[in-house]
Amino acid sequence: MIGLPDLKTPLLWVLGLGLVAALATAGIERTRAAGARADLAKEQRDRAVDNTARALAALKDLERTVALVAAHARAQQENLNAYESKLETLEGRRRAAAGAAERMRQQFADYAARDRDQAATDPAACQRVADRSAILAAMAARSRELLERGRLVVEGRDNEVQLLLGTVTNDRALLAPP
Repeated sequence: MIGLPDLKTPLLWVLGLGLVAALATAGIERTRAAGARADLAKEQRDRAVDNTARALAALKDLERTVALVAAHARAQQENLNAYESKLETLEGRRRAAAGAAERMRQQFADYAARDRDQAATDPAACQRVADRSAILAAMAARSRELLERGRLVVEGRDNEVQLLLGTVTNDRALLAPP
């Protein structure tokens, strides 16, 4: 009998080849997916390295800024302490000058009183001398007092200028580029 060709064998071959092609396609897709995951992991690692580098740079900049601000604050405190110390010194000198002016005023007043006592023999002439002496004594004492006050004011302003110059110098150092 003429038999029909056996279709099972070629069909099996076709099915086998289809199965092999499907497995190959699945393998290729798995390989592509694995490659894509590896690329994604590499990109994430690179991004993490970049982020770490940026964070370290920001931290270094922050440390530099904190150091500059701390140095600035120290310098400002030193300037302020020096200013306050000078103010205390000037206040002590002002009190001493006021005491000296009062002593001088008292000395001139005592001199004028003695002059008046001695002028008792010629009342008219001596009274004029005594009056002039009292006026001169008061003027001299007041002049000395004004001179001392003026010196203290000038020294106080010099002290303030030094404080401000120190502040400006420190601020410029803080704001200077690294």
